[in-house]
Amino acid sequence: MSQMNNQRDPSDNPNRKHSMYLFNIIFLSCLTIASLMFALFVFFRLRTRGTDGIRQFYTKGQISKIEETAAVNARNDLLLEIQSSLESGRTTTQMLREIFSDSIVVVSGGRYYFYPLAEDVERNPLDLGELSAAEERVSYGGESHSVQVSHGVLLSDNNGKIDWGRLADSGIEEVTVCAGILDERRFVPDQNFERNCRYAVEKGKRISLSLEVHGPAVRESVDEAMAAIRAVTDLYGFRDLPQKDKDREEISAEEDPEDQGSEQSESPAEDGGDSAEGSDGEENGEENVPVGGREGAIDPVLVLRIRTVEELSDDGEDREEWTDCVKELCRASDDAGIRPVIGAGLFTSAAQIDMEELADQERWLIDHEETASYPYSFSFWEYSAEGSMEGVPGKAILYARIEISDLTE
Repeated sequence: MSQMNNQRDPSDNPNRKHSMYLFNIIFLSCLTIASLMFALFVFFRLRTRGTDGIRQFYTKGQISKIEETAAVNARNDLLLEIQSSLESGRTTTQMLREIFSDSIVVVSGGRYYFYPLAEDVERNPLDLGELSAAEERVSYGGESHSVQVSHGVLLSDNNGKIDWGRLADSGIEEVTVCAGILDERRFVPDQNFERNCRYAVEKGKRISLSLEVHGPAVRESVDEAMAAIRAVTDLYGFRDLPQKDKDREEISAEEDPEDQGSEQSESPAEDGGDSAEGSDGEENGEENVPVGGREGAIDPVLVLRIRTVEELSDDGEDREEWTDCVKELCRASDDAGIRPVIGAGLFTSAAQIDMEELADQERWLIDHEETASYPYSFSFWEYSAEGSMEGVPGKAILYARIEISDLTE
């Protein structure tokens, strides 16, 4: 009996249990390390071999099925986007501009052309379609409270004599006055340039200027155009607006009495529709301001409204010539103390001028569509060339000034 008690079960040996415990720990650790090494091996193999590494885990038939499914899904997504765009009332052009947002889509001769965007030109911070024109007014349909829209009309010889009484009461916030036409050979001044500026100043309207650029002009023609513009801006204080009545009196006193008499002798009644102009200031107890303007009424902006010429040389020589001309006009405008703004349509922006060389300039978008679909930022949108405006005879060119303070607000 005592011998049997002295014989112990080997399984009760504490040393054996400790050894088995250590063995299990070592085995599991080795297994974990091996799994981790295998996973790292597979990861780096796939990373270096790309899709070829994936193919070793799938059969050729499975890969083909995956590719077909992906293509069908992409096609269905595109069709749904097209269907949704058309059902919302967008035109084909608007739809294509939304889908191909990384290109400028131009329609010419019933065909669509796609031009890549210039990389260094500031992009439009608004989503395509947020600005729309309806009933000759532009509205912003986004959610930001920092987008302000004001409306204006561009006046030139084509409009004839303006009824400034009716125009002033129309609710229009500003006007842009055409200085003339510049082409390859000469500058043709607008016959109503000075007159329209004078009446716009008297009515206290915010004023910008424009120059119709019909061809790459020579240096002499550019200088002639800028001299005519500076003469009017000097006369009405566009670049140095008087801040006090005393300053106005000094400027008025410096003017040639004969010039003042000839300016004031022009009877508004002879201008057709301006019969109420002469008494507007007196009846309302306001001071007529033929020289010097009203505070805040002048905006020293010159819109270089470029005429679209779709037939360009294949070697890019025309594009370079147009770009050099616009750069020279911008330089001359800066020298005159007037801020240049590039007025261009989509084709002109894409093919006629080099936007990267003019990337620092503000832009006046010429796009007579229901929505502003332009990938670059712009300060003005000319949305109609056949609009109607109180006091403006014939078809009126309408535009909107777009001011964005901070879209994050």
